[in-house]
Amino acid sequence: MRKSKQFTGMPVISLQEGQQIGVVRGLVVDPEKKAVAALIIEQKGWFKEQKYVPFNRVHSVGENVITVDRSTNAERGAKLPDIVKLVKDRIGIIGARIVTESGTLLGQVDEYYVDLEAGDIVGLEFSGGFLDSVISGRAFLDTTFVRTIGKEVIVTSNEALANVIKIEGGLAESLRQLQKSTSQAWDTTRQKTRELGEAINRSLERVRGPRDEETTCSCHQHPGPNGEARGQREQPPPEN
Repeated sequence: MRKSKQFTGMPVISLQEGQQIGVVRGLVVDPEKKAVAALIIEQKGWFKEQKYVPFNRVHSVGENVITVDRSTNAERGAKLPDIVKLVKDRIGIIGARIVTESGTLLGQVDEYYVDLEAGDIVGLEFSGGFLDSVISGRAFLDTTFVRTIGKEVIVTSNEALANVIKIEGGLAESLRQLQKSTSQAWDTTRQKTRELGEAINRSLERVRGPRDEETTCSCHQHPGPNGEARGQREQPPPEN
């Protein structure tokens, strides 16, 4: 898979003619299929003409170049009315807010990932919203949890909240678990501290109790009622 922004500027090469027919200037998204419908191609020349390559006509998306079988795979909008309609609908994904069915704002889309074989949109990268309320950073959500891709809002199932993955140095962490631990921390800190203190005290009493009694018997030298020192052992009478 590849980030959508990484398509921009990639040359498009015709395998049949062996020439560059243009460069990618954007992607056309089909919200119902949750896929990239076409590449927007800008051609060379004085009169730069914008054409479209339906994604099913893409031969390969390589590391540096996108290839098509022939230059005629790039066509004007007049011949691709369905693609043009999607362009006019302006479904861009980036910048859209992600909201769960229950009304939790997860964040705002910064980027989306595209499968290079079929053009499917496989994941969303986002920040802000719920993520910022837990910890700053970015997160990833698989589009299997996406119900609707709209012009301004992407609606997800409620299960999305439990399946968001935090992106941080390659470490993936469930935000649901993080949210739970964070929300409970303040409410339980004093209780856990008190319980811990009581447990420590009980342990110390078990371990140190007998030693303290022995120390008290051998060390305290306060006089008793008959003048002998308290805690002193009774000495045997001297032998004659």
